[in-house]
Amino acid sequence: MLGWRLPDVFLSRRATRRRARLESGMPDALDLLVICAEAGLSLDHAIEQVGRALRSSSREVAEEFAATAAEMRVSSVRGQALENLAQRAGLTSLRGIVAALNQSIKFGTPLAASLRILAAEMRAERLARFEERAARLPVLLSLPLLAFILPALMIVIGTPLALRIMGMLEKGF
Repeated sequence: MLGWRLPDVFLSRRATRRRARLESGMPDALDLLVICAEAGLSLDHAIEQVGRALRSSSREVAEEFAATAAEMRVSSVRGQALENLAQRAGLTSLRGIVAALNQSIKFGTPLAASLRILAAEMRAERLARFEERAARLPVLLSLPLLAFILPALMIVIGTPLALRIMGMLEKGF
C-alpha cells in the first residue's frame, strides 16, 4: 500500500513546491521581459534573454522561459509555444500573460505596457497571499501560547500567592 501511494504523494508535493517557486519568480521575469521589450528586443529574443538572466535567481522560471525560447526557434507558431509554457507551468496567472503576448503577436499591440500591468497584478496577488498568511498567524500562535507561556505565567503569578497562603496557614495553626 505504501509503495502504491508514496510516489503520488511525493510527486504532488514536488509539483506544489515547483509551482510555488514559479509563482514567486514570475513577476521578476515579467519585469525583465518588459525591460527587454522596451530595449527593442523582439519577443523571441526577450524570452531567450529572460531565460538566461534568471538562471541564478529563479532556476525553474529560467528553465521554462529557455524551453519556450527553444520551442519558438523551432516552431513557426509562436502562440502555441506560449500556450505550452502556460500548460507546463500550470499557473492561472500565466494564462493571462500568454493571452496578452498572443494578442501582442496577433494584433501588434504594445507589449511593454500590457506586461507592466500584468506584472503589477501578479505582485499584488503575491502580496495578498502574504497578507493572508500573516492574518492566520495569530490563530496559529495561540496554541503554543496556551501550551507553554500560560503555564509559566501561572507559576510566576501563583507562587507568591501560594506562599502567602501557606504562611498564613502556618501562623493560624
